[in-house]
Amino acid sequence: MSEIFITGDPHYGHDKNTRGLGGIIHHAHRINPTTLKPFESIQEHDEYILDSCNKVCSPKDTLIIAGDFAWRNHGHYIGAIKCKKILVTGSHDKMNVDCLRNFTAVYDGMFVTTIHDEAFVITHCAMAVWERSHYGSTNLYAHSHGRIEERDDIRSMDVGVDVSPNYTPFNIDFVIYKMSLKRKPNYSKSEEELSSIVRKNKDNNIVLAEQWKEFVQKKQIKG
Repeated sequence: MSEIFITGDPHYGHDKNTRGLGGIIHHAHRINPTTLKPFESIQEHDEYILDSCNKVCSPKDTLIIAGDFAWRNHGHYIGAIKCKKILVTGSHDKMNVDCLRNFTAVYDGMFVTTIHDEAFVITHCAMAVWERSHYGSTNLYAHSHGRIEERDDIRSMDVGVDVSPNYTPFNIDFVIYKMSLKRKPNYSKSEEELSSIVRKNKDNNIVLAEQWKEFVQKKQIKG
């Protein structure tokens, strides 16, 4: 029986730049769970995350990747993951057509799907609202490296490696279980309350539009 898993932000091959600065180990503070110290190299980092992935995903399974798959050498990392792969493109997924053909499917920033009768909107970046979000659909995202605090009344979840146990992909059944524990959001605002929010947003834009006109005029005078 095949299973579906989801992950995001592995950033394979994202090493320091030519000046020895940055890299995903530094940016996301990635710790080797075995040594409890930062990964010593991008090679150690990549091998650990690939091994964690292949331990749970068999060749018959499908892995959905919510963006930022690899920084470079995409073909190598695609081949190193032994299951079927679906990519929702992220900020760093710049690869040629030959590489993209090795994915079962590729979606440009958003994948709307139904899995086990549950509706999902899978994106690289977290969304405030999404298709059918008021009717029980779930937004699964990455990009933020666990730095967005999840609410218990919003059906959304960071599925990136930085918030998964040992950088392991999440089983979609676990995701469905987690969403089942969420409280129902409060959509009980009256028409008057909703109209007030709309008016406030519109009035704010009217004020800012006048300020912007003054800003443009002053800029033209100085220019």
